[in-house]
Amino acid sequence: MYPILQLIASCFLFAILAALIKFNAFFIHPTEQAFFRNLFGIFLLLPFFLRQNRIVNNKSNYKLLFLRGLFGGITMVFIFIAYSLIPLSQAMAISFSTPLFIYFGSIYFLKENTDKQKTICMIIGFILTLVIIRPDLNLHIGSVFAIISSITHAIAGLIVKKLSETENVLTLMFSLVVIMTPITFLPSLYVWDTPSDLFVFFLLIMISITATLGNFFWTKAISMTTLTNLMPFDFSKLIFATILGVIFFEEKIDLVTIICGSGIIICNSLIAKKINNEKE
Repeated sequence: MYPILQLIASCFLFAILAALIKFNAFFIHPTEQAFFRNLFGIFLLLPFFLRQNRIVNNKSNYKLLFLRGLFGGITMVFIFIAYSLIPLSQAMAISFSTPLFIYFGSIYFLKENTDKQKTICMIIGFILTLVIIRPDLNLHIGSVFAIISSITHAIAGLIVKKLSETENVLTLMFSLVVIMTPITFLPSLYVWDTPSDLFVFFLLIMISITATLGNFFWTKAISMTTLTNLMPFDFSKLIFATILGVIFFEEKIDLVTIICGSGIIICNSLIAKKINNEKE
């Protein structure tokens, strides 16, 4: 259950991150936010990275590390922009397609085992999430960006699972921000506006800290167990996003949300029970 708790913690932090990005978009372009998130992330992780007994791993797959950083950078730019172009609930709804891409991708590419019950619960949970959020069906450029980010995020997740066989969490995280910094810097040049307000700098630092912690828990979780066991619990972002919406954005919770949210909890409970039975 420990990896599941770590994934839920990452979902909580990513929900906060989404709210911070959308709010900070009033002051600075999302693409530039992505660059500062990675730049500050280097300084946050560098002391921990240097404390490792062995910085360079002879078994490191540098091509995969670069590909993970490339897809991670693409994901970050597109999702940051999507948060500023479309409603947060819609962007969050589209992001729930990532677990599906990872779930079936891990079965096809990583040859992970699954069963009918897990697959059915996964699909039902995804459908219930869409019903709760009820995203606008009009295709918007922000929606396209969100869909692209979901696909690239899934690819990055599959690469992380492969890399976790030879790399520790700190190496994965530090190499990610190092590679993503120049990748996100190049597009930010087209919208660059040097932040001069201390409050904006504070928000950028908070975004970096929140994203770094969220990425730590997410990377740690998927390195400890199979992706098919973890991804159903990614729907917990919905619960946290709903709570944040009620507190900070005065969003209302209706009967559909309560009923479907209960259905998601039931699906997750059935999957957790299945996992426990497999370990016994």
